[in-house]
Amino acid sequence: MDPSVVMLMLSAALFCATMTGTPGPNNVLLANSGANFGVKQTVPHMIGIRVGQTSLHVAMLLGLGSLFESWPLLHQMLKYASIGYLIYLAVKIATQHGRNQASERAKPITLVEAAFFQWINPKTWMASISLLSAFTISGDLYWTTAIGGVLVFNIVGLPMSLLWVLIGSSISQKLNTPIRQRNFNWLMAAMLLSTLPMVLV
Repeated sequence: MDPSVVMLMLSAALFCATMTGTPGPNNVLLANSGANFGVKQTVPHMIGIRVGQTSLHVAMLLGLGSLFESWPLLHQMLKYASIGYLIYLAVKIATQHGRNQASERAKPITLVEAAFFQWINPKTWMASISLLSAFTISGDLYWTTAIGGVLVFNIVGLPMSLLWVLIGSSISQKLNTPIRQRNFNWLMAAMLLSTLPMVLV
């Protein structure tokens, strides 16, 4: 393999680790799910993130970005959808009971829900656009580096997601009373709402 491609992919891996490992909507939701439902029940959520992010990434490679240039209103619609869904998720987190108190409302995010969320998650869009613009080589190596970026994002992103779930799961041992569980959920909801400026900028 071309040495320049190898170096570029290593740099892309570092970028992906930063984007998927730092706090954001996905990681707040994963930590919350790990705390309330455990690692096993959060696996579909983790897989859904990768499915959604990959589908968005591929769509951008196939020209999705040009659609927003032609239809600016579509970008505004996406922004408002993102704001609305983040608020909905924050309310859902704040009112859930978790595994310590069985409830029909207390269900982890599904694979499909997590995948859909990536299409309106501002951090996922920012990461995908940055990866495509900064870590691809024009010309004959474009598709090699573009597809390499998709693979790198998934290889790095999955263990980073698991780390946040494990952090949440470890916290669950402290959530041994309804009051602690409720306070934790409210904290996670507030942290999720704190990501709204990412959408508004």
